[in-house]
Amino acid sequence: MKILNGRIRSKREHILRITFLIITSILLIGVLPLCKIKLKDKSDDELLKTAFKICENNLILDSHIDWPDKHLQFPEDISMRTTKGDFDLVRAKIGGLNAALSVAYIKSDLDVNESRVLVDSIIELINNYTIIYPDKFAQAKNPNDIKENFKNNLLSLPLCLENGLPVGNDISYLKNLKDRGVVYITLNHDKTNQISDSNFDENRKWNGLSPFGLEVIKEMNRLGIMIDISHSTDSTVFQSLRYSEAPIIASHSSCCHFTPGLERNLSDTLIKAIANKNGVIMVNLCSMFLDSTCMKNCGYLLNWYHSNGIDMDSEEGIEFALKYGETHQIKSNSEQVVNHIEHIIKIAGIDYVGIGSDYDGMGPSQPIDLPDVSSYPTIVFELLKRGYSENDIKKILSGNFLRVWNQIIEIAGS
Repeated sequence: MKILNGRIRSKREHILRITFLIITSILLIGVLPLCKIKLKDKSDDELLKTAFKICENNLILDSHIDWPDKHLQFPEDISMRTTKGDFDLVRAKIGGLNAALSVAYIKSDLDVNESRVLVDSIIELINNYTIIYPDKFAQAKNPNDIKENFKNNLLSLPLCLENGLPVGNDISYLKNLKDRGVVYITLNHDKTNQISDSNFDENRKWNGLSPFGLEVIKEMNRLGIMIDISHSTDSTVFQSLRYSEAPIIASHSSCCHFTPGLERNLSDTLIKAIANKNGVIMVNLCSMFLDSTCMKNCGYLLNWYHSNGIDMDSEEGIEFALKYGETHQIKSNSEQVVNHIEHIIKIAGIDYVGIGSDYDGMGPSQPIDLPDVSSYPTIVFELLKRGYSENDIKKILSGNFLRVWNQIIEIAGS
């Protein structure tokens, strides 16, 4: 009888637990939309204040800023408000930026020796800021460094290499880059190189990765250097996913969904594949990668610069772009940026997207309301308007990238 009564009580308790879970689930289903509605019902002023507070209190990482290249063209002290470019400490503080992955951009027409000299110069340039202003800037070689610098109110300047050209055919050079703090390498840029094919180059010499490129992938895995496939052909991306033991990143790429035919962006298939390998896609803010009309008109501008031998950052180049922009759309906006973020979330999930602005690397193509590194609150404001929680926004601002980076380091150490 005791056994029977015990079974009856146990059954009743089981039924009560299930009933409680069902009621709780129903309540949560009802409450969560109400939370979103409540958030959306706030005024724009209230949401903007919340956006600034989120940016002030949480770590923001931008995975691709070309300020060193801009600095080489127009030397200015980035610890102060600069007159040119999209990046400096003053505007970074306004925007809440805590980690600016600082890019050593290597032009594809250099030879290996020239490119290595340039790498040395840029690394020295970046590191000098951490030496001259130790109370403002700091090096960062891993996510723990980033988090520690954030606690100490220091702007992290991790080193990155855009274009694997300087590696040449010497695999040991990768160890040299790792030891000096380079955290990711973009395999190529606008031309096919000794590692892989570029999506800007009609010459698809390797049909993806070269034989040497396969060695590079394995060595980067071993060293814990992140593999960046922005600028790579689709074949290069698929092969990188196949042969890499670690996740890969797209440090500054957006969605082909909004720019059909632009291989520089990522197809839905590639977005899913990168996410399935636990990688991350960092959305590029360049207007020509966000919107088809901007893509067409900015393409015209780039062809005009090239055919006339004019630098887009020169006075003549800027003046022409401004004049052309009066009658042709060349600038996107924060809504379209968040459209790309939402598309990746729809395709892959909230854990696989971040921001890789390409500031100082996009010429006159900054979105109209996102002119520089002071603009991250504007993106957060748009996310809040669409009902995203602070926890989800934290993932987009840095959490997703740091998670992937940590996993890459763990795989290298295993």
